[in-house]
Amino acid sequence: MNLRKTTAVLLLLLGWGCGRTAPEHQQVVAEGGAVRLQRPVVGDGRVHFFTFHQEGKNINFLIRTDGAGNLHSHLDACYSCFKYKLGFVVEERDVVCIACRLAYRIEDEFWDYIGACAPIPIHHEIDGESVVIEERLLIQAARYF
Repeated sequence: MNLRKTTAVLLLLLGWGCGRTAPEHQQVVAEGGAVRLQRPVVGDGRVHFFTFHQEGKNINFLIRTDGAGNLHSHLDACYSCFKYKLGFVVEERDVVCIACRLAYRIEDEFWDYIGACAPIPIHHEIDGESVVIEERLLIQAARYF
């Protein structure tokens, strides 16, 4: 990483730190105890970010399609860097942790976790044309945001 990028990341971490609120993405709400997303929309081969509001917190998650066409859902936080509340960003063919810059290939079927930086998986189910994430799982995830 060059000096300019390193300096920018350090400034982000110092400036935003623990008091920062997680960013806001497309808002979703739970109905009947679950968030339902249209499978054809989120299964288009791209990465989609969403925000679920809980007690003043933005609980962010993403859904991606791997190279085999399988859907995966993760919190927009990693085990190590969640405290910075920066999440991930899509850069070309990767999902990249904004805090530490570790990258994960979008098309990889499984993400091999690198050290402590790992996108936190969240369970989902497929119900017909819907991707379903239970509200209770999102509420439990609030500690990362």
